Amino acid sequence: MVNIKNINNNYIDRRSFLKAGALGTFGLAAAAVIGCGDDDSSSSSPASSSTPQAAKATHLTFGKGSLGETMNPNLASRRSVEWAACYENVCTTYQGPDGPYLKPYLATSWEVDPKDSSWVFNLRDSEWSDGKKVTADDVGFTIQYAANPDNKSRLISRVNTFESYEVIDEKTVRFRTKKPDATWANRMSLAFIQPRHIYEDATKGPNEQAVRPVGSGPYLITNYVKDALIEGVESPSSWKGNVGIKSWKMNVIKEHTTRVAAFETGEVDWIDTVPLQEVERVKGMPGVQVQSSTPYGTAGYHLSGWQSEGIPTNDVRVRKAYNLATDIDALGKEIYSGFFASAKGQPTVTDVLGHEPNISDYGFDPDAARQLMKDAGMPNGFKQKYDTHSLNSEAVPMATAVAGFLDENIGVKSELATIDISTWRDGLYGRAPRTPIFANTWHSTSMFDAGFCFTWYLSDNAAKYYGNPEFDKNYADSLTVFDPAARAEVYKKNVKLLHDDVVGLFVVDTSRFMAWRPEIIPSYEIREDPQLILHETVLA
Repeated sequence: MVNIKNINNNYIDRRSFLKAGALGTFGLAAAAVIGCGDDDSSSSSPASSSTPQAAKATHLTFGKGSLGETMNPNLASRRSVEWAACYENVCTTYQGPDGPYLKPYLATSWEVDPKDSSWVFNLRDSEWSDGKKVTADDVGFTIQYAANPDNKSRLISRVNTFESYEVIDEKTVRFRTKKPDATWANRMSLAFIQPRHIYEDATKGPNEQAVRPVGSGPYLITNYVKDALIEGVESPSSWKGNVGIKSWKMNVIKEHTTRVAAFETGEVDWIDTVPLQEVERVKGMPGVQVQSSTPYGTAGYHLSGWQSEGIPTNDVRVRKAYNLATDIDALGKEIYSGFFASAKGQPTVTDVLGHEPNISDYGFDPDAARQLMKDAGMPNGFKQKYDTHSLNSEAVPMATAVAGFLDENIGVKSELATIDISTWRDGLYGRAPRTPIFANTWHSTSMFDAGFCFTWYLSDNAAKYYGNPEFDKNYADSLTVFDPAARAEVYKKNVKLLHDDVVGLFVVDTSRFMAWRPEIIPSYEIREDPQLILHETVLA
């Protein structure tokens, strides 16, 4: 795919060995010289203006609709705003004018050793906020910790090819994977490097990191109140520096109308996830800009077919009937206000390597759905439990509408429940049983590589979303293919398997609307994961 070229070809040569050099550190500030004239008192130059210059803003208060529940990055798989402020990744994904690419952060370069397909990362000088040096051992330890099932890290599936690491010297680390892994640098972009000395300190450990974190990122966390607020100030030791934000406050405002109200009254100057029904009203507020990100994932529902015995949705005909009975175009128009396109019957969006453009949605055909239910021996439907979260303002209305379609068209009556985020995550990660239909968003753009979401569907995934040896083999084969175009073709085989086996009810390819005040943030760049990179954000 043309639009994925950079994230792979930046570091893959024509012999399929990967090497990434330093791309140059991101510009941290623009130099400016003001009033540099001759100081000779006899100069005939006009006197300088006595009008005082407005002081440049250095503090930002912003509102987030979720997150804020921990500062320990092993407890979720994401790149949240506060974690990106406090910690560092080895590298990270950016959206450029020619497509997504990997940008060096803690690493200055990386390469694949042609002898054994191991990966060698060269690190820059960096320092933990407690004054100790960041070492290659910290980097290796972070991945080893996440890969150890005893630690229950949410990153375990993201680094599931890890075998071992070797410290070559304090600034060079080698990673060996179980088999050659063409996506290892992408995987490394998901991990926030952690201080080994804190984790192994019996008086501190990962629990201390969750509330009083030691990081090497551009900011120090000065105040953390779970699910309420997080505050930070610039770190004097970070190599990244910042382009203007010296301090910040993140208000966690999970109730959607309350978050918009906080923005409207000026309590915060940036918010994420503007409720779709409020987008036009927020756009009409004076001095406000509203814009959506590019699609980052697919909103819909996992359909249980492999979780446990005795569930009607174990029958592929029933899972397909769910899709045929649900008018996703109507949902997109009514629930999502027509802002997002209907999903394409797969868990990957268009910009992701491995998206299959020849696959589309299942269509809306209630008669065909009823015939499938009859063929499956369930012509009158059945009763089911049905859980949804309320992470966004569309979640509950969409679940209610889907339940209505299933009842009206195939006689499936749902006991719909809205569950809290912790309970939802327990089901998501397989720590607790899920209902047969279970709310989800397939995030596929964190690596811009289909392998990111395929890990959920491996037979050994604890959540048991799928069980297909052919899928597992294709996934293993794809990791050995360093050429992006060739790897995409292997991925497409798995996309077809997921589509044909109907692992989900895919509704819309979703994005997120952000709102901000240009008089405060004059040049905000819309992005996802994280939505706001504080040290690269310029204030007026």
